[in-house]
This record gives sequence, C-alpha cells and structure tokens, in this order.
Amino acid sequence: MNSEINKLFYKVVVNSLNTQQVNYLGSMLDRNFDLNREAGISEIIPIPRQTAAQILLDRFGNNEEDIVKLFAVLLENEGKRFYNRKLTLWGRDEFIALLKKNKWNYDDDLHRFFIDPFYEREINFLRKIRLLDLREKIDVKGIISEIEAISKTMGIQDLEWRITLRLYDIDATSSELIRKIIFLLLTRQNLQIFSSDIFVCLKELIINASKANYKVLFDKHVARKKGISIDSNYKEFLEMFRSEIEENGNANLLALAKKEDRFITITFQSTRESIDVWVSNNQGLTLIEKKRLYQRLMPNELSNDSFMLNESDEFTEGAGLGINLVLRVLRNYSKDPHPLKIVFYPHSLKIGFQLLRVHLLEKLEQRIQ
Repeated sequence: MNSEINKLFYKVVVNSLNTQQVNYLGSMLDRNFDLNREAGISEIIPIPRQTAAQILLDRFGNNEEDIVKLFAVLLENEGKRFYNRKLTLWGRDEFIALLKKNKWNYDDDLHRFFIDPFYEREINFLRKIRLLDLREKIDVKGIISEIEAISKTMGIQDLEWRITLRLYDIDATSSELIRKIIFLLLTRQNLQIFSSDIFVCLKELIINASKANYKVLFDKHVARKKGISIDSNYKEFLEMFRSEIEENGNANLLALAKKEDRFITITFQSTRESIDVWVSNNQGLTLIEKKRLYQRLMPNELSNDSFMLNESDEFTEGAGLGINLVLRVLRNYSKDPHPLKIVFYPHSLKIGFQLLRVHLLEKLEQRIQ
C-alpha cells in the first residue's frame, strides 16, 4: 500500500463527501453496505465524516488499486447529484498528479485509471541492437546472426537487456527476427520450450496493433469519403474494411501507414525477475474500438455501459479471437487473473504482458516430470 496515496485519498473523501454520501459511495460497490452496520452501532447514532471515511477505506481500500477505483467512481460522478447534493471534489488535481507520479493514467473515455507497467529500464548489454527500425532497410540477416552468436555465450549477468523494434506491420522477415529475439529472452535459463507460445501471443498483439492503425487510416481516407464512419456506422464500416482486406490484403493500408508514418513499436525487456513484452501504437484508438478491446480484457467492467459486445455479431473481429487466444495462452504461464495489460493514452496505447521467470521455471519443471 502506498501510504501517500492512502493519506491523500482519505483527505479527499473527508473534504468532499458528507457521511450520507460516503454511505452512498459504499453502496455503489456493495448494495448491502451500511456505515452503521460496519461500525457496529445503532442506526440512530450519527457517524462523523472522518469516521465514515475511515470505515469506507477499511472496507474498500485494502490496496492502491482499490483506492484508485474508488477515486475513479468519484471522478465519473463529479458535478452530478451524488445522493443528496452535487459532488465537488476537493484536492482533485493534486490527487491525480500523485497518481500520475505513481504511473496511473486516467482515460476520459472509459472513466478508468490504468497503471503503466511498461517502462524502459536503463539496462542494455546489447548496445549495438538496442533500437532496430524496420521502417528502413537494415541488415536483418546480419542482426539475426549476431543474436544467435550472443545466445551461445550469454552468462547469468547478461539477463538484463532490452531491444526495441519499430515497424509498420509484421512480415516474414520481421517474424524471423522476432522469433530470434524471443529465443534470446529465454535461452539463458533453458526456457526455449516456451518460445512458440510467446511468439503466438506477440504476433496476435502485433496484428491487432497494426489493424488498429489501419482502421483509423481507412476511416479517414476511404470510408468517410463514402459517407460511412467507424463511429456512426460501425457494422457498415467493418464490412467495408473486411472487403478491403479480402481484395487487396494490407497493400493499400500499408501504403497509407507509411505515408503518415503510423508505426508500431515492440519492446522486449529481460530482467533477472521477468520477461516483459509490449506493443505500442503511435496513435490512439477510436472510442468504439477502445471499448471493444477493454471489454475483452475486463468483461465485467463495462456491464452497465451503453455499448455491449455481441459475441454473435457477424462482424466481430480484430480485438476478438486473437485477444482471446492470447489470454488463453498467457493464463498457462501467469498467476495474474488479468495477464494481458493495457494502458490508454490520448494519442497512443500500450498492450503487453510480463512473465515471471520463476513461474516459467515452475512450468518447465512440471513438463519435465
């Protein structure tokens, strides 16, 4: 628990909500919540707001993530009638700044905070291939040969490194390079047996990321000129988009991506504790695509939202079957109930996963037995 976040949120609640509003907030999370019952005192005895705030935190603020969820509920209701009066948040900007300092980012569309687990550590013994820009012509075969040579001589001290790739879309050449990098991630501890599964996960994330870029470009340059948009005519848009892919593959869309330099970035990070892999877009998603993706990862979070994912929708695709496959694979190697993480920014997003080496070693031992 971050004590600074806990203390400031307590002040936010005390200075923003009266006792009845605190009780109302608790009942939003648990319909059976009652302050007096939680305190073990008679219903006729008034509870001071400071005590009410502490009871709320004791019940729903067990960790940093729970506190952030409580604050997100308050943010979503700011300016609205909240039980018996309009909600005005004290210390709003100060608390948001504190959360941002601790890597929590707020998304205005989904009214949710996302913690960013994907940050680059200043580690790299592979200095020559720290950044590989596949948007330009480079000697991929030479780089693969170097990776193969390094893999054979790596020591335990060489577990800490990072490689970043930039590309418009995955192809045969980049696929081979990515496979070699994943092999390098796993080789020192003889975890190569998991290479194929990790490659499958990453490939699906890359396909989804490039497709997300293509959809925005297709919407902007093709669909809107025909009176159809991703926001107002979603099914018609997807039908047009699929027809484009079926007729031309990604050729026309790749040309648009190159013209506007809409690329994706893949980061591989190896530490003594974990293997981190994430994919970043350099543009944001449309609202409907953002909701589709978030609902795949957190199916119960948007249950009261006006947009609901229809599994029987004949146009369901993109952040659908591929993401489900990634989740199924990752759950074999991670004890995290939500192993695939995402962070939305105004003009970009990150999606990826972290696999603890100790869990992979446990899995390896099970296979050997």
